[in-house]
Order: sequence, then C-alpha cells, then structure tokens
Amino acid sequence: MKTNENYLMLYPKKVDKEIQRYIASLDFLEKDISDEKLEDLENLYQNLENEIESIDNSLEEIKQDHALKNISYTLNFEREKQKYLDYMAKSEHYFYLSLKNNQALDINYLREKFDKALIDDKNNLNKEISGVKKNNLGSEDYFLVFPTKTQNEVDRIIGSLGFVEKDIDKNISLNDLEEDYNNINEELESIEKSLDKLKSENLDILDNVRYTKYIDSKSDILKEKMAKSEHYFYLSGWVPESSVKKVNDIKKKYSDTLLKKKDEKNTSSIAPTKLKNNKIFKPFEALVNMYGTPSYNEIDPTSFFAITYILLYGMMFGDLGQGIIFLLIGLFLKNKNKLFSDMILRIGFSASVFGLLYGSFFGNETLIPTLLIKPFDNILTVLIASVSFGFILMFISYLMGIYNKLIKQKDIEEAIFDKEGLAGLIMMVSFVILILSITKILSVSVLVPIITLVISIIMEIFKKPLSIKLTRDNEKMENKADYYVESSFSIVEALLSVFSNLVSFTRVGAFAINHVGLFLAFKTMASLVGGIGSIIILILGNALIIGLEGMVVFIQGLRLEYYELFSKYYKGDGRLYKPIKSIED
Repeated sequence: MKTNENYLMLYPKKVDKEIQRYIASLDFLEKDISDEKLEDLENLYQNLENEIESIDNSLEEIKQDHALKNISYTLNFEREKQKYLDYMAKSEHYFYLSLKNNQALDINYLREKFDKALIDDKNNLNKEISGVKKNNLGSEDYFLVFPTKTQNEVDRIIGSLGFVEKDIDKNISLNDLEEDYNNINEELESIEKSLDKLKSENLDILDNVRYTKYIDSKSDILKEKMAKSEHYFYLSGWVPESSVKKVNDIKKKYSDTLLKKKDEKNTSSIAPTKLKNNKIFKPFEALVNMYGTPSYNEIDPTSFFAITYILLYGMMFGDLGQGIIFLLIGLFLKNKNKLFSDMILRIGFSASVFGLLYGSFFGNETLIPTLLIKPFDNILTVLIASVSFGFILMFISYLMGIYNKLIKQKDIEEAIFDKEGLAGLIMMVSFVILILSITKILSVSVLVPIITLVISIIMEIFKKPLSIKLTRDNEKMENKADYYVESSFSIVEALLSVFSNLVSFTRVGAFAINHVGLFLAFKTMASLVGGIGSIIILILGNALIIGLEGMVVFIQGLRLEYYELFSKYYKGDGRLYKPIKSIED
C-alpha cells in the first residue's frame, strides 16, 4: 500500500550517488519541487535558524548566570563529597560509610529513598557499649599501637571500617597482655610440633599427593574424550606398537572391558607421529616441531637437523671462551629447564670446538693457537668455504627429498621431474659447475654444465607429460597451453631459488668474520679509555656479544634450516603424538 507522505532530503553533493542508491532501494519516488514551494521552504528554514540561534543565546545567558551563582556552592559540595569519599570503605559495587548522626538526617527517609541500601542507626547501641568491657558487635577485640602523629589517620580508617573504640580495663596491665601473648606463642609452637609429627607419620601419603593430583587431572582430560553413560564408557585412541602388549596386559585385569584394535589403514584418521631420537638429538625435536611435525611418509629430519644446526652454529659463533660460558649456562639451567639446557650445552660445545679451530678466546685471537684458520684474516676463503658447505648440505637435502617422494610417497612425478626433485638437483649441480668452469676453478668444458642445465629445464617444463609416459598413466592433460606457460615461468623461479639458496650460506662465513670484528671494536674502545674502564668495556662487550649475537646466530641458523634445506625434503604435515603419560615419564 502506497502512502502520500512527502519527504524533503538535504545532503552534500558529494554523497549524491550513495543517497540515490539508498532511496531507490527503499522504493521512494523522486518529485520535483516548484520554485514557489522552494522559496517558501527557504524562508521557513531561515526563520527556524534565527529562532534556534535566539534560543541558544538565551540558554547560554542562563547557563552563565546559573554557574556564577552556584560556583561557591559547587566548590563546597565537591569538598564535602571528597571528605565523605575519604571516610568510605568501598569496593567495585558497594561502599561502607560510618558517621555520627547529628539529628539532621531522617533515617526513615533515607531508607525509603535508597531501598537497596542497608542503613543502620547505631547511636543507641554505641551508648550501650560505651565503657562496657564486652563488645556486643562482635566477640573479637583488637589492641592498636601507633605513633601519636598518625592519630587522625588511624581514627579515620577504623571509623570507616565500623570499629567502636573501647577503653582498656584498668585492671588489665601491659604485663598481663604480654603474658597472654607468650601463652599464645607457646600454644602455636605446640600445634606446629603436632603438625610435624603428623607429617612424619604420614610421609608416604604426602609424597603421593602430587602424583594423585596429577593422575586426577589426566583422568579429567580422558573423561572429556569419552562417550559415557551411567554404567559404560567408550574411549578410542592411538597406541604405539611398542606399547600394545602393555595395554593388553592391563586389559586382562578387567574382564568386563571390551578392547578392539584397528590398524591405521582401517581408520578414517591419520595416525599421529611418535618421534624417537637418541639423547643427543632429542632436544632439537622442539625446533623441528616449530616448523611442522613429520608424517610417516617422510624421513624424520631431527637427526640431520641436529647435526647440521650444531655445525652451523659453531661455524658462525666460534669462540672457546664464550662457548664455555654457554656450557656453564646450560649446566646452571639443568634442573630448571632441561630442554633449553640440553640445547645450550650442545651449541656451546660446538662454539667451543670451532673457537679452538679459529684460535679465538673471548674474541681475542692471540691467546690460544689457531688449529685451522683465522676468519678475520682469510675473509674470501671463509666465504667460499661457507658456500661450499651450503652446497653439500643442499645436495644431501635434495637426495633426502628424492627418497621421500620416490620410496615413501611413491610420487614419481615429484621425485624425478620437480624442481625439488632430481631435476632440481641436476639444475643446482649444473649451475655450480658452470660458475666454476667460467671462473677457471674447474677445468671442465662450459658445454657440459650447459647441456645438463638444459636437460633439467626440459624435465621441469615437461614434468606432467613425461611422468604420464613413464608411469603409463591414462590421465589426460587439460589446458595444455596454460600448463606450459606456467611451467616456463617456474623455471625462472627455480634458477633464482638455486642461486639465492647458495648465496644465503655466505652468512655463515659473514657471522664468523663479524664475530671477531665486534670484539675488535670493543677492544679499540677499551684501549682509548684505559685503566679499569677498559676492563669494564671488554666485559660488557663480551656480554653483549654472547647475548645479542648469540641470539641472532640462533635465529639465522634456523632460517638456513627452514628455508634453504627443509624446502627440499620436508613438509612437516603430520601431527604430534601426545600421550596421557604417568608422572614418572
């Protein structure tokens, strides 16, 4: 049903489109206004504007007049309000105020006005208890001792808490109070001895309280996972193969329990991964899991990660003295954080060994003999060695990736023709040989690496059709043109990736050089200062190197592992096995 109401809309021109769209969505019809009506509206608008301005002026005059007349009252009111606030004992939702009634307050009126407030008149009660030994408001008496200068503050506080002041009985002396105090202390000592005796008699029970509480909390977790009724429960979970016999032995104790076993193949979910590494490598499981948990269709990278990470850290942070500091920190944290302690001990050992090879002791390269090389004096050699070491690690990573895809995952296409598979490995090796051949470091014809590089490029571009031919699969390719365009562009990415991965390992040598350079900077500063100041600068400098550079090297080592190595062979798309363990485990 349509209405005959008209609306006048006033809005800025810049929102015209939005307004038009909005009123159209509300089924409004636009009507033109005649010139006569428009003139009338303008006059009406002007009159209203004048009238509003007049009202505003009047209100402003009234406001100013009222403010001037009441400013004295307002200030007095604020002072009185603050005084009462000081006397209040208040919380988030309630307050307690105790004051003397000078008969100006009508208690009944206040109770009617504030029906949700508890208002008590204790004048009569105060009169009754004045001078009486027993406090009718409670059975406890408190003896307050305070300096005379805090009299007002103490009176205000105890008044706000509703305490009633009582005179001390003249028959009670301080000696009597002291005697009562000593008697109470003796009684407390007797109670403490009784508690110690109970503790010694029930030591076994007390020792098991923590274990009992732990088991109870784990039981609550299990109950949340159960489908249960009044008499039965159903619980499903994963058990490692090594623990199956243990579970069967437990089941034999409960004849009315039904236990049914299923293999992973007969379930809809993927089995969680239980990592199993020796004590040397186990601390590094945490760093591997930060990237992702290994699944059963790929190699657990923890061992390779641990070995390479320890080596990389030592190469970047090689210093015997600072490595020993890491070892001491690791030993100190042994009982506080075992995981972190074990990790610090391992990288500290690596830093110490490389410190011996570099001949570096707290940054100084003159105190101990150099067994291998001084990084700061052989910059080019160190950088070339870093890239060479990176090439070896990447070569191994490619081989591990090929093994995962070919043997574990049965994916021939990815294993042979992918840029992270055999084709990628051939591309990287060809790229390195080509550079060595051009720079005359390796006496090999340039044509050899170029040919193998072209072969790897062809393998990657024609990855799909070649894998179909090799596996004799009946799969048909769709959108061939798009596929070949995308594959061609991916070659550029693959070449850049190989180059950038190798160059990334220069940071290993760069940090080894930088480590000595930082110490030399502090040593120069110390020589300029001289005296005790130089010793302080050297100590602070080493502390800064251990803390700041130690953390940076820790992060850079992770970066090399995650981006340059893991990308070749590790996905980490599994889920970690988290058993409900006993407290001894």
